[in-house]
Amino acid sequence: MSTTMASHKRFPNFVSLILLSLVAIASAEVFFEERFEDGWESRWVKSDWKKDENMAGEWNYTSGKWNGDPNDKGIQTSEDYRFYAISAEFPEVNNKGKTLVFQFSVKHEQKLDCGGGYMKLLSGDVDQKKFGGDTPY
Repeated sequence: MSTTMASHKRFPNFVSLILLSLVAIASAEVFFEERFEDGWESRWVKSDWKKDENMAGEWNYTSGKWNGDPNDKGIQTSEDYRFYAISAEFPEVNNKGKTLVFQFSVKHEQKLDCGGGYMKLLSGDVDQKKFGGDTPY
């Protein structure tokens, strides 16, 4: 059998694999998605954590210093050496027997000396206004 014939016979299997992959992706259930478009502030709760100590930073709604689309905006920390905490509620998730994908995008525009960004899945009984570093997740 020639190499050309063998590759033609394998090609339908490859196409089938691609189609099955697309069906699996299309059937995935999205529990929560945020694109930070109009109304995002009504969906998110800014925590009062560290306000009493004057260490809480303010969030900016911006496309950033450099971007591919000035209309594609998100939230950004506005001050160095401050604490930030914000949360959004979504329905209870049951992924028993399934993989849970928890994905987010971050763009750092300044040099980080010390610190980090964390995403936490919280229980439904958390007081979002008090959400902070010690909140159980």
